Amino acid sequence: MPARDAALLLDMLLAAQDARSFVEWLEEEAFQASRVHQNAVIRSVRVIGEAAGKISAATQAKALRLIA
Repeated sequence: MPARDAALLLDMLLAAQDARSFVEWLEEEAFQASRVHQNAVIRSVRVIGEAAGKISAATQAKALRLIA
């Protein structure tokens, strides 16, 4: 795997962990009332999406074979 792809995957993992930590102890109602938490999660999801779009086609194909 290219080093760049490994770095992007790590960015995705860290962003996912961040998103989870932002809401882990919140009830749904509290999350819906908190724009701060919503924006934090949105930012993390955006980081995941941007990183995913930059992963090479070869690494994407390998990942698809792993989950298929």
